[in-house]
Amino acid sequence: MGNYHFEKWLYKTALGFLLVGGGIFFMYYSLSHFMRDDWVLYGLICSVGITIGIYLLSSAAVNKVKSDIIKKQKIKQQSS
Repeated sequence: MGNYHFEKWLYKTALGFLLVGGGIFFMYYSLSHFMRDDWVLYGLICSVGITIGIYLLSSAAVNKVKSDIIKKQKIKQQSS
């Protein structure tokens, strides 16, 4: 049986890095290719993407810690 927190860690880490990277890429792309009048909308989209990505990365770190604690508890129970 797999560890549920480990699976959540993998998915959230991957999605978090994609959102942060995509937000930064979209920010640079919008600065160089879009009209200057709509910068507030594109800035809002970039900031929301980066913020959600950072939230997912921090949540993934919590799931990684939970996964490690569960793994240590299983090893400790098997040895005693």
